[in-house]
Parts: sequence; structure tokens; C-alpha cells
Amino acid sequence: MKMLKSEMPFRLRAFLPLFADRKAKYWEQIEGMADFLGKQPRTVEAYCSYREDRTISADDYWKVGVEWVKRKSRSTSKPAFLVLDDNGDQLFECQWLWQAMFLSDMEGASWRATPRGVGQIKFFTAPAGRRSRLRRLVRDDIVDRKIICAMFDFDEHCLIDYQMEGVSWLSTPDEMRLQMLEHVYRAQIGVAA
Repeated sequence: MKMLKSEMPFRLRAFLPLFADRKAKYWEQIEGMADFLGKQPRTVEAYCSYREDRTISADDYWKVGVEWVKRKSRSTSKPAFLVLDDNGDQLFECQWLWQAMFLSDMEGASWRATPRGVGQIKFFTAPAGRRSRLRRLVRDDIVDRKIICAMFDFDEHCLIDYQMEGVSWLSTPDEMRLQMLEHVYRAQIGVAA
């Protein structure tokens, strides 16, 4: 499965608002994302356009997705979850379980619920667990991304979609293929040892 060109602008436009002030106009949001990516605003506008054929690279799409979660997790209210590194130092404060899971998987860290977040833990689902397992496998970079894409029969843009949380186009990896990937992962670790 390959992501259609018409799908990418929909996704990027969903990310845009967090790259500028809340009341910013569309062009200011484009400039904010362009500044973040180190690209010209016209290039990012082409990525977000339904009429133009330019598509954002998978690496840049991933950077935008991760930054979107980081910015979305910022809040002035008390956190419901904390993301902690191996030393117990706080990396992020989050309001939602999906943010804590995503950021902890990205950083190779762990998350902990505060008293405000304890009630959300019951919403942890099997699909969210599969997305989390996939994120950790991709993050470790032991199995090449091209192999992962071949195993799941999708392109690198779809691989990113399958790792995202908190979006309306949520995709979930198939359990059987994920287990096959974990088997290849363990075999690669055995070869490296």
C-alpha cells in the first residue's frame, strides 16, 4: 500500500496549527512549519497543496509528526502523565496517555501517571499497544525500514502513519506481521551478539 498524494495535504494541514500562534492565518502556519523544517515557505505550501505534485520526504514527515506531538502535549494545567528517562529525570509533561506513550517510545524512556492521569490508563487498547511496539522497533533501527515496509506491504509514509497517535487517520499494524517483525528483530540481535 502506498500513500496517495491526495492524502498527504490532509495530514499536513492537521499538523499546521501548532506551528504558529493559535489565531495565526494559514500562511503564518505554513511559515512556522517551513521554519521548523528549514525549508522555504513555498516548498511547504506545495507539500500542503492538493493541486501540486510535490510530496514531503518521509524523514521530514516524521519530524513534523513528532514535533506536533511534543507541541500538543504542552499545557499550562497540571500534567496527567510524566515521561521520565532512565535516571528518573523528567523529559516531558503530558495531558493524555497517547502523548506519554508516543514520547516515551521516541525517547526510549518510560511514562508514569500522576493522580490526574490514573483514570486514563483504562483506555489503553491493544491497537495502541501494537503501535507502541512498532515505534520501539523502528526507533531501535536494528531492522532496516525498507524491510519493515516490505513486511507490512506499505511505503515509508504509511509506516509513519502506523506509528502516529492522536490523529484522525489512525492506523494499526497487523498483529501477525508485527510478531513476524519482532521475530526478525530478535534474530538480528542474536546475529549482532
